[in-house]
Formats: sequence, structure tokens, C-alpha cells
Amino acid sequence: MISGRVEPTKKKKKTHESPSSFPSLPDEIIENILARVSRWKYPSLSLVSKRFHSLLSSMEIYKTRSQIGADETCVYVWLKLPDNPCSRWFKRDSSGFSVVPIPSSSTDSFPELNYIEAVGSDIYIIGGPYEEPSSSVRIFDCRSHTWRDGPNMTVARDDAETFLLDEKIYVMGGCDIDEYNANWIEVFDIETQSWTALPGPGADDEELRNHLQEFDIVNVFEGKIYVASDEKEYSYEPENGEWKLVREQSSFISDSIQVSCEMGNVMYSYTDSGYLMWSASENGSREWRKIKGLQKLREHLTRGLHTGSDCGLVGCGGQLLVIWDPYPIPRIKRNIKIWYAKISLESRCNGREVWGNVECVDVLTFPVESYEWFVCVAASV
Repeated sequence: MISGRVEPTKKKKKTHESPSSFPSLPDEIIENILARVSRWKYPSLSLVSKRFHSLLSSMEIYKTRSQIGADETCVYVWLKLPDNPCSRWFKRDSSGFSVVPIPSSSTDSFPELNYIEAVGSDIYIIGGPYEEPSSSVRIFDCRSHTWRDGPNMTVARDDAETFLLDEKIYVMGGCDIDEYNANWIEVFDIETQSWTALPGPGADDEELRNHLQEFDIVNVFEGKIYVASDEKEYSYEPENGEWKLVREQSSFISDSIQVSCEMGNVMYSYTDSGYLMWSASENGSREWRKIKGLQKLREHLTRGLHTGSDCGLVGCGGQLLVIWDPYPIPRIKRNIKIWYAKISLESRCNGREVWGNVECVDVLTFPVESYEWFVCVAASV
């Protein structure tokens, strides 16, 4: 006789196995899963269990994120506070672009900001500010939000130019070219954590040496460094130390570039007159063209623009992020409001034109009473 009784075991087993299966996975599998989640979720996920907290607190998960291509662009804003040696860093949070203060301690002291370079998840602060030469190097780890000292440069520099080329940081100028010509340029090998000095122009090229006393870095492209000085443009080849005159007349528009950034092998810049530009290489030199479709944004950028106004430009997830304060230095005893605009880009006419589309324009409000100036940088975390 067949019993009509049915044992409801399979369905129950399925519901009981589902929640218990995830904790039974090896740490390597769970880490790989968590690495694919936005790091903005990590503070909440770390509260799930001690195991999650341990995995998310480890530096190994950031190596995994990098290996699987899951790292994200994080924008950091540095505020120089008046009469305060410990200035403040802020980062973008997941709500779009509100600011989140980065915790710091009394041991997190570092030189006053001068020129910075972001390499992966590390931000390098190199040398000293204007008229305060220093050979020091401080490195900020964006994963752990901690500072460490890097190897000192061979020469103390102030207000030097820095740029990244082939995973090496080049530092140019910031010292007397006649006195320090043998190491007027230095290059920092990120892999070996060591500095190598590179000479400036030869003694027989007096005109070039005079021009380089005051110069602007144009950009870095296809393994060469482009320098503008006295309306002339030069290229520098790091492999053989060769300088060449690219053109007698600068390709810049009438005003100069304030800030620039690289994204997708294309250089972008922001000029004194509020133009956003992009550059291409033609016949061994560089050409700057305006990004089209941004006239209304330029009107906003130049409204109340003064000499000494701060601005920043970073690439963020394939978009341009422009950050600016139209008020002149100093900015003491007033509310801290800095504008930003997020711009998507489109290449047209077989790459001969770049058009921009402004997706949003808004204000950042910082939780401090006043500041002197700011710098922003994007790191990959």
C-alpha cells in the first residue's frame, strides 16, 4: 500500500542551504566577490560580520580590484587652511559629489602643497612651495588614508613642475638652471623607488637655457615632454636628453593654461579665459583646440572670474570634472563654496573635433570656515 504522506524535505533543504552557502565559501572567493562591489559600500558591508570587516580592511582586496579591473576613480580635494600647518583633504562620496573629510592625526603632517602627482592609488607631494625649497617627498595612500615618506630628491626645489611619463615621475625646474644644470630634471622610478638626475640644456645653447628660466609645461605625449617658453615651444626626449625647437610661435591661444589632465591618451586643459581645450599630436608637435558645445558653461566659469582664482581639472570615469572658485585669493572669513561641473565628451568629424555635454553644475560646501586655496587630484582605488 502506498502512503499518501509526502515528506516536504527537499524544499526545506533548499531554503536552509541558501543563506548558509555564502559563509562556507573560501576567503579568496568572497574577496573576489567583494572586490566587484563599489568601495563606497565597504563601510556598510564591513558591519555584516567580523570576517567581512577583516577582508575589507585588508590591502589584498585592492590588489584584486586592480587585477580584475574593478578599481574606481576617486577625486580628492586639498584645502590649504589659513594659519594651519595640517591642511585638510576631502574626497567624493557615493551621493554624487558631496564632500567627506578624511580622518587625520597629529602624525599626518606633510609639507605645504606644491605640485602633486597621482599614480594608481598613491598621491605624491614633491618638493616645496614658492620660495620654500625642499627635497622632501610625501606619499598619501588613498586605500588606507595614511602618509609615508618617499626618498628625497637630489636637489631642493620650490614651485617645480611634475608630470607622469611611462610610470615615472619627472620633476623639472624649481631650482637655478645655471647652478643645478646637471640635475635640473629628476626622474623618480616608482618601481625601484629611486631618483635619477637628468641634465638640462648644454652650455652652448644659451638661448634655450635663458628661455627655460621661466617656462610652462605644455604636456607629455608619445614619450616626449613639450615645454613652452617666450612663445616658443620645445620638445625634450628623456631617453637621450635631446632638446628640439618645435615651433617659433606657440600653439596656445592668447591666454595660458591653468591646469591640465590626461584621459584616454588625450590631454585636456582649462585656460585663464575659461576655455576648455583638448590636444592632438600633428607632425611631431601639439595642437590645442577648444572643446565645442560649452559656451554656456564658459559664461558660468568666467562670471566674476578674477586673477588668482582657483580651478582644477580631473578625469573621472571617462568624464571631465571642472572645479573652480571664482573669487580671488585670499579667501578669508567667508563661506566655503566651490563650484563643479561634470562633462561628458564625444569625438566627432573623424577625431578632428571634441564636443562636450554638461551633465550637471553644482556647488560643493566644505565644513570649514575659510581657506586660502585648493588643489584637486583623481586617484584610482
